[in-house]
Amino acid sequence: MNINNVPPVAVYGWMSLVLWVVAFATFFGPEAVAVLMLARRYPGEGGIYLWTRREFGDLHGFLSGWCYWTNNLFYVPVLLVYMAGIFAFAGGEANAEALVSQKLFVAGVSFGWLALVAIANIRGLAVGKWIQNVGGLSAFLSVGLVLAAAAIVKATGVEAHPPPIAGVSWEMTTSFAVMCNALVGIELASTMGDEIRDPARDLAPAIAIAGGVSIASYLLVTGAVLMLVPIDRLGIIQGVMQAVTAGATAARIGWMVVPLAILMGLATGGAASAWFAGSSRIPFVAGLTSALPPALGRVHPRWGSPHVALIVCALLAAAFTAVSLVGSSVAEAYQVLLKAAVVIQLIPFMYLFLALAKPTGGGLLSRMAGLVGLCTTVVSLGAAFLPTADVSSVFVFETKLIVGVVAPTAIGWMLFRRAQRTEREAAA
Repeated sequence: MNINNVPPVAVYGWMSLVLWVVAFATFFGPEAVAVLMLARRYPGEGGIYLWTRREFGDLHGFLSGWCYWTNNLFYVPVLLVYMAGIFAFAGGEANAEALVSQKLFVAGVSFGWLALVAIANIRGLAVGKWIQNVGGLSAFLSVGLVLAAAAIVKATGVEAHPPPIAGVSWEMTTSFAVMCNALVGIELASTMGDEIRDPARDLAPAIAIAGGVSIASYLLVTGAVLMLVPIDRLGIIQGVMQAVTAGATAARIGWMVVPLAILMGLATGGAASAWFAGSSRIPFVAGLTSALPPALGRVHPRWGSPHVALIVCALLAAAFTAVSLVGSSVAEAYQVLLKAAVVIQLIPFMYLFLALAKPTGGGLLSRMAGLVGLCTTVVSLGAAFLPTADVSSVFVFETKLIVGVVAPTAIGWMLFRRAQRTEREAAA
């Protein structure tokens, strides 16, 4: 669960909970059917990019894996900016709002932490894993603190009273896209098909449990945030810390906000480190290396890490963060990074649902699930490009988002074509 997805979507009153349920039914449900069907159709080690290659050919399989990789390069900056928003509260609640809006502070925290995790991971997993282990506590810690804060304000009778529905506009569809993106992940289980003792027996219950825990967590945290922070004051970056602060104040332990901000910031930084480490290794898992420069596959002779790939990923993540901040507010930069990550992440799912909806696939119900998932994904992809209220310049927002999505995809297509030409010339 990525709790940073909650503040941007918890602005519609209790209607936000309904949107979560709709996203779960129309996206996660079809995703679960697709994973189960394709895992059965192609037993053994799989993955959405390998399924796409089997169903639609090498080019589409490559692009699916490529999007999986480049999505990480956008999502790491999302976590870095979100982490900066949490660390802003380490200086006290009074200064937090001003710090979150200062690009110099956000850039300093983001680039500083990115450099730290890059060095730690280059030194090898033995060094980098301690940061990632801390990140593993991030979701549990954040969820627990927000729910505890909501329980405190409820018990003391000082909770906020959000309306049943608020802010009805086309922006709801952009939030719906973020919700769908927050529900991805179960397709990764199929990549360990050879390591699961009995996939036919164990995969379905595992997906059901993961889905149940995920939607329950999102509903509980969204409801808690609505009770803790008035909608008109909720920040898309600092919303979770606002909620924790409200609970601490109600419990008369406001002094706890600073250490909690430090702890939660470090936990989020650990999660960013885990995503960063994964982004340097996805090309090898997804079979992208044949189209990439050979240098990316080099392993450090002493530390055994893919140091060149890690350095390249760090430079790209830093570049994406910097470009998002130029000419934009911090909130707008966060929206650009988040929406670019959403669009690129959802592209492989178009292939997933197209494969499920093919007439030569499964039965009528599975094809209907594929069509529902495909329609939901297409709507989400379009909705992600709609600017939200905190966007000051629609032109700048759209330009950054379009370039951020089209450029990496086009580069992937060109790399694949170049690799094909090289193979043909070698064969000749």
